[in-house]
Amino acid sequence: MNSQTSVVSSAVEATPFFARKLTERQKTTCRNSLIVAAALLVIAVVGTGISHRRTATASSVVEKHNSPLPVSIIAVEQIESYSRARSYTGLLRESRRSQLSFQRSGELVELLVDEGDAVTKGDVLGRLDARHILAARAQLTAQIRVAKAVLAELLEGPRKEIIAAKRAELRAHEAQEKVLEGQVARRQQLLPSGRVSREEYETILFDFEAAQARADVVQRQLEELLAGTRIEQISAQRARLAQLDAQLADIAHDLEDTALLAPFSGRISQRMVDEGTVLNVGAPVLELIDDTELEAWIGMPQRSVAALRVGNSYELDVEGQIIQAKLHSLGPDVDQRTRTRNVILRLPTDQTSVVPGLVVRLEVSENVAEPGFWVPTTALARGTRGLWSLYVVSGAEETGAIARRDVELLDTVGKRSFVRGTLQPGDRVVASGTHRVVVGQTVTTDHDSIALKSL
Repeated sequence: MNSQTSVVSSAVEATPFFARKLTERQKTTCRNSLIVAAALLVIAVVGTGISHRRTATASSVVEKHNSPLPVSIIAVEQIESYSRARSYTGLLRESRRSQLSFQRSGELVELLVDEGDAVTKGDVLGRLDARHILAARAQLTAQIRVAKAVLAELLEGPRKEIIAAKRAELRAHEAQEKVLEGQVARRQQLLPSGRVSREEYETILFDFEAAQARADVVQRQLEELLAGTRIEQISAQRARLAQLDAQLADIAHDLEDTALLAPFSGRISQRMVDEGTVLNVGAPVLELIDDTELEAWIGMPQRSVAALRVGNSYELDVEGQIIQAKLHSLGPDVDQRTRTRNVILRLPTDQTSVVPGLVVRLEVSENVAEPGFWVPTTALARGTRGLWSLYVVSGAEETGAIARRDVELLDTVGKRSFVRGTLQPGDRVVASGTHRVVVGQTVTTDHDSIALKSL
């Protein structure tokens, strides 16, 4: 028992009285802390390795940067002027376009064409109701026949039977005059003796004078018949006949106006009305275009128009189709809005593959009297204040330093650009890849795939 008591006493002495016992939660926290510490240690080791590799890579980049960069160059030469092509756009138009209408009012009874139909000059396209005009023409035709008959009678003169009858009438009046003359003579002898009264004598004398007057009248009528028709009567009748003929011609024109004729050959582009419509004078019925001879209308600056010559042939691009067209005329003035002058080119009449309204392009070569240099467009880098920059290789050796030249861009044609500025003849311009170089960088032009070129 004493020995057991001593063992317990020693155990009690070995264990501190205030010894701390950990809970399960505290034990879990300790294990997590150890895991985090181990992860941080691994990250530090990996980061150290990456840092060493980056340092090695940077060192290689520096070494590579320090070595000359191969570039492609061109040698530029200055020119005093150059030729450039300019493309101008216009529209293909018909040479003529008209809205057709009747010259008189009436009911449209027949329309012989529709949109898209081809017509020839003089073709009848439509008709109006012409019944009243036909009736008036028939009436006037009858009046003209009457007037012609009267004129023929006047020209023929009096008939022989009328002249003979008038002569017989004259003889009868002369015979009566002679009888009365004898009676007057006898009564005049008896008047002094009183066997004839004064009243009876005067009555016989009056009858005798009346017979003389009637004979004179018939004598004048006979003379008129023998002289024929007066020229004034013939002229008056001819004037009447001419008036009737003019009225008939006017009716004929009215009848012609009831038919709508094609003023030129072409194609119907629009139909505005249908049969049965009562039309006023000038009301549009059809729209006709002359598509047999198309024209290209293109607005161009005056400096470009000066290079063209009327009568010369030029190439037109119509929807990808190249057509030879002749310059027909130039606009007489400059449009105040667009500041361009119309150029009118006429296409061949056998050109049926194009229609009005298509876009047409004309390319014109212009000579520009501006000194400068041709450089590849890829050699340009954007500068400041609206200028552009070029990078050149200074020196004449295969290895040189990059320098910058500020230039002004004057024109661009395809893959080339025309510039002027601080560039000098013979400068070796970096042709492409300007984003890879900076001012002062050492480059080399000695490379198997790089050749020295000149524009």
